[in-house]
Amino acid sequence: MQSFSDSIEIRGEKKKSLFVETKSTIKSTFLFEKEEEYYSHIKNENRKNEFLQLRDLRNKTIGKVEIDYTSEGMPFLVDSSDFISISHSTNFIGLIKAPFKIGLDLEEIHERIAKVKNRFLNTEELIMMTDSLISLTIAWTLKEALFKLNNRTGIDFKTELLIEEKTESGFNCKMLDNDGWRQVKLKVIQKENLIISYNFEPSQLL
Repeated sequence: MQSFSDSIEIRGEKKKSLFVETKSTIKSTFLFEKEEEYYSHIKNENRKNEFLQLRDLRNKTIGKVEIDYTSEGMPFLVDSSDFISISHSTNFIGLIKAPFKIGLDLEEIHERIAKVKNRFLNTEELIMMTDSLISLTIAWTLKEALFKLNNRTGIDFKTELLIEEKTESGFNCKMLDNDGWRQVKLKVIQKENLIISYNFEPSQLL
């Protein structure tokens, strides 16, 4: 899979908002002045290329809108009312945009997920998701997408980010944020060895 895109239905109209592509070496792309400064301070070569490729993906898809980060490290679009989320896996990079707060996670299926399942899944979730590597990877991406939606610090993945049920459209989940518990509906896509999860509508305060 070289690239993949998907749409989110916004006010009855489907708009292409998710963009995923295989990691590659990017020599140059358009950067805003603040992005150039940030890029110049990155020491790790892999991290530098991820930073550059993400901006290249942005330029090709959603346009030249500056990406900055909050004090908590969450990405946002400068001078825009839209929200974004970013995710990296070993071999892929992804970007999603929506008019509501959104969380995206990418993860490639790998056996290491089975070794850490008890760290992020509670007893009920372990039963529901089963021990298959695909199911466990889906569970991890669901929790990571919820985490990216949440402004709180010190979040407990097992008790404060919950997978409640599987539905025709994805999964119903629940998370505890600063305002209380929120219901979140997430979509899951599998493309070859890659699992992609994101919320396809705004979270709802319970």
